Amino acid sequence: MMGPAVPPARPVDERQATMRGIGGPKLNQTQFKVGNNSTKVGEQVKYGPTADLSEKQKQKLLQHYGQHGTEKTPQNALERLTQYSDSHTTYTKAAKASGRPLTEQESLVAGSAKNKAPASSINHVIASGTGQNVFNHETLQFKQGVKNTHAATQKLATATDPADVAQAQKQLRKGLAQQAAGVGRVQGYSRATLAERKGELTPAQVQTKQNAAMKGTLTAMQGPDQATRFGAYKGVLKDTFDAPGNLRLGNRTQNTKISTGFDTPLDAQGKPTERAERLFQAHQNYGPDRLLTEERLFTKNDKGEAMSSSKEAAKAGDKRKADDTDLASSSSSKTKKKRKA
Repeated sequence: MMGPAVPPARPVDERQATMRGIGGPKLNQTQFKVGNNSTKVGEQVKYGPTADLSEKQKQKLLQHYGQHGTEKTPQNALERLTQYSDSHTTYTKAAKASGRPLTEQESLVAGSAKNKAPASSINHVIASGTGQNVFNHETLQFKQGVKNTHAATQKLATATDPADVAQAQKQLRKGLAQQAAGVGRVQGYSRATLAERKGELTPAQVQTKQNAAMKGTLTAMQGPDQATRFGAYKGVLKDTFDAPGNLRLGNRTQNTKISTGFDTPLDAQGKPTERAERLFQAHQNYGPDRLLTEERLFTKNDKGEAMSSSKEAAKAGDKRKADDTDLASSSSSKTKKKRKA
Protein backbone atom coordinates (compact mmCIF):
# COMPACT_ATOMS: atom_id res chain seq x y z
CA MET A 1 0.00 0.00 0.00
CA MET A 2 1.25 3.45 -0.90
CA GLY A 3 0.92 6.62 1.10
CA PRO A 4 -0.89 9.69 -0.22
CA ALA A 5 0.63 10.42 -3.61
CA VAL A 6 2.07 13.76 -4.55
CA PRO A 7 -0.54 15.38 -6.83
CA PRO A 8 0.78 15.05 -10.42
CA ALA A 9 -1.32 17.89 -11.82
CA ARG A 10 0.74 20.66 -10.21
CA PRO A 11 4.36 20.75 -11.36
CA VAL A 12 6.90 22.26 -9.02
CA ASP A 13 7.21 26.01 -9.50
CA GLU A 14 10.91 26.79 -9.89
CA ARG A 15 10.36 30.24 -8.41
CA GLN A 16 9.08 28.73 -5.20
CA ALA A 17 11.51 25.84 -4.95
CA THR A 18 12.66 25.15 -1.41
CA MET A 19 15.67 23.03 -2.38
CA ARG A 20 18.20 25.79 -2.99
CA GLY A 21 21.88 24.97 -3.44
CA ILE A 22 24.68 26.21 -1.23
CA GLY A 23 25.49 28.85 -3.77
CA GLY A 24 29.03 27.43 -4.39
CA PRO A 25 31.20 28.46 -7.31
CA LYS A 26 29.69 30.77 -9.93
CA LEU A 27 30.22 30.29 -13.64
CA ASN A 28 31.00 33.95 -14.25
CA GLN A 29 33.68 33.85 -11.56
CA THR A 30 35.37 30.70 -12.86
CA GLN A 31 38.10 30.45 -15.48
CA PHE A 32 37.48 27.61 -17.93
CA LYS A 33 39.83 25.91 -20.33
CA VAL A 34 39.43 23.39 -23.13
CA GLY A 35 42.74 21.59 -23.03
CA ASN A 36 44.68 19.44 -25.45
CA ASN A 37 46.00 15.89 -25.35
CA SER A 38 48.85 16.86 -23.04
CA THR A 39 46.64 18.66 -20.49
CA LYS A 40 47.10 17.17 -17.05
CA VAL A 41 44.20 16.76 -14.67
CA GLY A 42 44.64 17.97 -11.11
CA GLU A 43 42.14 15.57 -9.55
CA GLN A 44 39.12 13.63 -10.73
CA VAL A 45 36.19 13.08 -8.39
CA LYS A 46 34.13 10.16 -9.64
CA TYR A 47 30.91 9.55 -7.77
CA GLY A 48 28.27 8.28 -10.18
CA PRO A 49 24.88 6.80 -9.21
CA THR A 50 25.91 5.32 -5.84
CA ALA A 51 27.87 8.14 -4.18
CA ASP A 52 26.92 8.86 -0.56
CA LEU A 53 24.73 5.77 -0.35
CA SER A 54 25.24 3.23 2.42
CA GLU A 55 25.12 -0.48 1.68
CA LYS A 56 21.71 -0.61 3.34
CA GLN A 57 20.44 2.17 1.09
CA LYS A 58 21.81 0.42 -1.99
CA GLN A 59 19.92 -2.70 -1.04
CA LYS A 60 16.72 -0.68 -0.58
CA LEU A 61 17.13 0.71 -4.10
CA LEU A 62 17.64 -2.78 -5.53
CA GLN A 63 14.54 -3.97 -3.70
CA HIS A 64 12.55 -1.01 -5.02
CA TYR A 65 13.67 -1.04 -8.66
CA GLY A 66 14.80 -4.64 -9.05
CA GLN A 67 17.65 -6.11 -11.08
CA HIS A 68 17.20 -6.42 -14.81
CA GLY A 69 19.17 -7.05 -17.98
CA THR A 70 21.56 -9.98 -18.17
CA GLU A 71 24.49 -11.19 -16.11
CA LYS A 72 26.83 -9.75 -18.73
CA THR A 73 24.98 -6.44 -19.02
CA PRO A 74 23.08 -5.89 -15.76
CA GLN A 75 20.66 -3.00 -15.46
CA ASN A 76 19.63 -1.56 -12.13
CA ALA A 77 19.61 1.73 -10.25
CA LEU A 78 23.21 1.24 -9.12
CA GLU A 79 24.65 0.76 -12.62
CA ARG A 80 25.41 3.61 -14.98
CA LEU A 81 22.61 3.71 -17.53
CA THR A 82 23.55 5.28 -20.86
CA GLN A 83 20.57 5.66 -23.15
CA TYR A 84 21.44 8.45 -25.57
CA SER A 85 21.67 8.28 -29.36
CA ASP A 86 25.18 7.63 -30.66
CA SER A 87 24.46 9.50 -33.89
CA HIS A 88 26.46 12.73 -34.16
CA THR A 89 23.87 14.28 -36.45
CA THR A 90 21.26 13.98 -33.67
CA TYR A 91 23.01 16.73 -31.73
CA THR A 92 23.98 18.87 -34.70
CA LYS A 93 20.37 18.91 -35.89
CA ALA A 94 19.09 19.59 -32.36
CA ALA A 95 21.50 22.51 -31.97
CA LYS A 96 20.44 24.05 -35.28
CA ALA A 97 16.75 23.57 -34.54
CA SER A 98 17.03 25.09 -31.06
CA GLY A 99 18.99 28.05 -32.40
CA ARG A 100 22.14 27.60 -30.33
CA PRO A 101 25.55 27.93 -32.02
CA LEU A 102 27.31 24.71 -32.96
CA THR A 103 30.26 23.42 -31.01
CA GLU A 104 33.49 23.00 -32.94
CA GLN A 105 32.77 19.28 -33.28
CA GLU A 106 29.16 19.86 -34.35
CA SER A 107 30.39 22.33 -36.96
CA LEU A 108 32.73 19.65 -38.34
CA VAL A 109 29.85 17.17 -38.50
CA ALA A 110 27.70 19.69 -40.37
CA GLY A 111 30.41 20.00 -43.03
CA SER A 112 31.32 16.34 -43.22
CA ALA A 113 30.04 14.01 -45.89
CA LYS A 114 30.34 11.16 -43.36
CA ASN A 115 28.47 13.11 -40.65
CA LYS A 116 31.32 12.48 -38.23
CA ALA A 117 33.84 14.64 -36.42
CA PRO A 118 37.29 13.33 -35.47
CA ALA A 119 38.17 12.96 -31.80
CA SER A 120 34.64 13.80 -30.69
CA SER A 121 32.22 12.35 -28.15
CA ILE A 122 28.72 12.96 -26.90
CA ASN A 123 29.07 15.05 -23.76
CA HIS A 124 26.65 15.78 -20.95
CA VAL A 125 26.34 19.27 -19.46
CA ILE A 126 24.85 18.00 -16.19
CA ALA A 127 26.56 14.62 -15.85
CA SER A 128 24.38 11.52 -16.25
CA GLY A 129 25.92 10.19 -13.04
CA THR A 130 24.58 13.28 -11.31
CA GLY A 131 21.11 12.60 -12.68
CA GLN A 132 21.02 9.03 -11.42
CA ASN A 133 22.58 9.98 -8.11
CA VAL A 134 19.90 12.59 -7.44
CA PHE A 135 17.11 10.25 -8.59
CA ASN A 136 18.39 7.49 -6.29
CA HIS A 137 18.62 9.67 -3.21
CA GLU A 138 15.24 11.26 -3.85
CA THR A 139 13.64 7.84 -4.34
CA LEU A 140 14.83 6.90 -0.87
CA GLN A 141 13.54 10.17 0.56
CA PHE A 142 10.16 9.60 -1.07
CA LYS A 143 9.98 6.09 0.37
CA GLN A 144 10.83 7.41 3.84
CA GLY A 145 8.08 9.98 3.40
CA VAL A 146 5.59 7.23 2.58
CA LYS A 147 6.70 5.35 5.69
CA ASN A 148 6.24 8.42 7.89
CA THR A 149 2.86 9.15 6.35
CA HIS A 150 1.61 5.61 7.00
CA ALA A 151 2.80 5.68 10.59
CA ALA A 152 1.18 9.06 11.23
CA THR A 153 -2.11 7.99 9.65
CA GLN A 154 -2.24 4.93 11.89
CA LYS A 155 -1.53 7.02 14.99
CA LEU A 156 -4.23 9.54 14.10
CA ALA A 157 -6.75 6.73 13.74
CA THR A 158 -6.42 5.83 17.43
CA ALA A 159 -4.86 8.83 19.19
CA THR A 160 -7.02 10.70 21.69
CA ASP A 161 -4.47 12.62 23.72
CA PRO A 162 -3.99 16.12 22.21
CA ALA A 163 -0.20 15.81 22.49
CA ASP A 164 -0.23 12.51 20.60
CA VAL A 165 -2.51 13.96 17.94
CA ALA A 166 -0.23 16.96 17.51
CA GLN A 167 2.83 14.74 17.20
CA ALA A 168 1.12 12.51 14.63
CA GLN A 169 0.04 15.53 12.61
CA LYS A 170 3.62 16.80 12.64
CA GLN A 171 4.85 13.42 11.41
CA LEU A 172 2.18 13.42 8.70
CA ARG A 173 3.28 16.84 7.45
CA LYS A 174 6.89 15.70 7.45
CA GLY A 175 6.04 12.58 5.45
CA LEU A 176 4.11 14.53 2.84
CA ALA A 177 6.91 17.09 2.61
CA GLN A 178 9.48 14.34 2.06
CA GLN A 179 7.43 12.91 -0.78
CA ALA A 180 6.93 16.31 -2.39
CA ALA A 181 10.61 17.19 -2.06
CA GLY A 182 11.72 13.88 -3.56
CA VAL A 183 9.54 14.35 -6.63
CA GLY A 184 10.20 18.09 -6.83
CA ARG A 185 13.96 17.89 -6.99
CA VAL A 186 13.94 15.37 -9.85
CA GLN A 187 11.22 17.29 -11.62
CA GLY A 188 13.17 20.53 -11.38
CA TYR A 189 16.02 18.98 -13.31
CA SER A 190 13.64 17.40 -15.82
CA ARG A 191 11.85 20.64 -16.59
CA ALA A 192 15.14 22.50 -17.05
CA THR A 193 16.73 19.99 -19.44
CA LEU A 194 13.52 19.65 -21.43
CA ALA A 195 13.10 23.43 -21.66
CA GLU A 196 16.37 23.47 -23.63
CA ARG A 197 14.62 21.57 -26.43
CA LYS A 198 12.40 24.53 -27.35
CA GLY A 199 12.88 25.18 -31.03
CA GLU A 200 13.96 21.61 -31.64
CA LEU A 201 10.48 20.64 -30.42
CA THR A 202 7.31 22.70 -30.44
CA PRO A 203 6.28 24.36 -27.16
CA ALA A 204 3.41 21.86 -26.94
CA GLN A 205 5.79 18.92 -27.35
CA VAL A 206 8.09 20.29 -24.65
CA GLN A 207 5.15 20.70 -22.29
CA THR A 208 3.94 17.18 -23.06
CA LYS A 209 7.39 15.78 -22.26
CA GLN A 210 7.62 17.79 -19.04
CA ASN A 211 4.24 16.44 -17.94
CA ALA A 212 5.33 12.92 -18.89
CA ALA A 213 8.53 13.31 -16.87
CA MET A 214 6.47 14.34 -13.86
CA LYS A 215 4.22 11.30 -14.17
CA GLY A 216 7.23 9.09 -14.83
CA THR A 217 8.94 10.31 -11.67
CA LEU A 218 5.84 9.52 -9.62
CA THR A 219 5.56 6.08 -11.22
CA ALA A 220 9.24 5.37 -10.53
CA MET A 221 8.80 6.24 -6.88
CA GLN A 222 5.45 4.59 -6.19
CA GLY A 223 4.61 2.25 -9.09
CA PRO A 224 3.01 -1.14 -8.36
CA ASP A 225 5.98 -3.41 -9.16
CA GLN A 226 9.71 -3.39 -9.84
CA ALA A 227 9.43 -3.62 -13.61
CA THR A 228 7.00 -0.71 -13.80
CA ARG A 229 9.08 1.42 -11.45
CA PHE A 230 12.37 0.70 -13.20
CA GLY A 231 10.86 1.31 -16.63
CA ALA A 232 9.67 4.73 -15.50
CA TYR A 233 13.05 5.46 -13.88
CA LYS A 234 14.85 4.69 -17.14
CA GLY A 235 12.32 6.66 -19.15
CA VAL A 236 12.75 9.85 -17.14
CA LEU A 237 16.55 9.65 -17.35
CA LYS A 238 16.50 8.93 -21.07
CA ASP A 239 14.23 11.85 -21.93
CA THR A 240 15.95 14.41 -19.70
CA PHE A 241 19.60 13.92 -18.73
CA ASP A 242 20.27 11.72 -21.77
CA ALA A 243 18.43 13.88 -24.31
CA PRO A 244 19.69 16.69 -26.61
CA GLY A 245 18.64 19.39 -24.15
CA ASN A 246 21.51 18.24 -21.91
CA LEU A 247 23.90 16.87 -24.56
CA ARG A 248 26.20 18.15 -27.28
CA LEU A 249 29.24 17.01 -29.23
CA GLY A 250 32.57 17.86 -27.66
CA ASN A 251 36.19 16.82 -27.46
CA ARG A 252 36.59 13.14 -26.64
CA THR A 253 39.96 13.42 -24.94
CA GLN A 254 38.80 16.19 -22.63
CA ASN A 255 35.52 14.41 -21.91
CA THR A 256 37.40 11.41 -20.55
CA LYS A 257 39.24 13.74 -18.15
CA ILE A 258 36.13 15.47 -16.82
CA SER A 259 34.29 13.40 -14.26
CA THR A 260 32.54 15.85 -11.95
CA GLY A 261 28.94 17.00 -12.01
CA PHE A 262 28.93 19.85 -14.52
CA ASP A 263 30.81 20.08 -17.82
CA THR A 264 30.42 23.72 -18.84
CA PRO A 265 29.95 24.35 -22.57
CA LEU A 266 31.87 27.46 -23.69
CA ASP A 267 31.25 30.06 -26.39
CA ALA A 268 33.85 30.91 -29.02
CA GLN A 269 35.52 33.33 -26.58
CA GLY A 270 35.85 30.68 -23.87
CA LYS A 271 33.01 31.98 -21.69
CA PRO A 272 30.08 29.86 -20.46
CA THR A 273 27.25 29.76 -23.00
CA GLU A 274 23.73 30.92 -22.24
CA ARG A 275 22.61 27.29 -22.06
CA ALA A 276 25.42 26.62 -19.59
CA GLU A 277 24.16 29.46 -17.41
CA ARG A 278 20.57 28.18 -17.49
CA LEU A 279 21.43 24.57 -16.71
CA PHE A 280 23.93 25.57 -14.05
CA GLN A 281 21.22 27.67 -12.38
CA ALA A 282 18.95 24.63 -12.42
CA HIS A 283 21.75 22.57 -10.87
CA GLN A 284 22.17 25.21 -8.17
CA ASN A 285 18.41 25.35 -7.56
CA TYR A 286 17.76 21.62 -7.38
CA GLY A 287 21.11 20.04 -6.68
CA PRO A 288 21.67 18.76 -3.13
CA ASP A 289 24.38 20.58 -1.21
CA ARG A 290 26.59 17.48 -1.15
CA LEU A 291 27.00 17.69 -4.94
CA LEU A 292 27.53 21.45 -5.15
CA THR A 293 30.96 21.63 -3.54
CA GLU A 294 33.65 22.94 -5.87
CA GLU A 295 35.50 19.63 -6.13
CA ARG A 296 32.28 17.90 -7.19
CA LEU A 297 31.24 20.61 -9.64
CA PHE A 298 34.30 21.05 -11.82
CA THR A 299 37.32 19.00 -12.81
CA LYS A 300 40.41 21.21 -12.82
CA ASN A 301 43.72 20.91 -14.64
CA ASP A 302 47.04 21.01 -12.84
CA LYS A 303 47.03 24.81 -13.18
CA GLY A 304 43.79 25.12 -11.25
CA GLU A 305 41.67 26.01 -14.28
CA ALA A 306 38.23 24.44 -14.56
CA MET A 307 38.02 22.17 -17.58
CA SER A 308 35.45 22.03 -20.35
CA SER A 309 35.09 19.51 -23.15
CA SER A 310 33.37 21.73 -25.69
CA LYS A 311 33.59 25.16 -27.23
CA GLU A 312 31.41 26.83 -29.84
CA ALA A 313 32.89 27.28 -33.30
CA ALA A 314 34.09 30.78 -34.13
CA LYS A 315 31.76 32.70 -36.41
CA ALA A 316 32.75 33.40 -39.98
CA GLY A 317 35.04 36.40 -40.17
CA ASP A 318 36.20 36.07 -36.57
CA LYS A 319 39.98 36.47 -36.81
CA ARG A 320 40.71 35.61 -33.20
CA LYS A 321 42.85 32.54 -32.85
CA ALA A 322 41.30 29.41 -31.47
CA ASP A 323 42.26 28.04 -28.09
CA ASP A 324 44.65 25.12 -27.88
CA THR A 325 41.81 22.65 -28.38
CA ASP A 326 43.02 19.55 -30.23
CA LEU A 327 40.25 18.25 -32.47
CA ALA A 328 41.97 15.79 -34.71
CA SER A 329 44.76 13.87 -33.05
CA SER A 330 45.20 10.70 -35.06
CA SER A 331 45.80 8.70 -31.91
CA SER A 332 42.78 9.98 -30.00
CA SER A 333 40.50 9.60 -33.00
CA LYS A 334 41.11 5.88 -32.78
CA THR A 335 40.54 5.74 -29.06
CA LYS A 336 37.40 3.98 -27.98
CA LYS A 337 34.80 6.53 -26.91
CA LYS A 338 34.54 6.82 -23.14
CA ARG A 339 31.81 8.31 -21.05
CA LYS A 340 32.35 10.44 -18.00
CA ALA A 341 31.16 9.30 -14.59
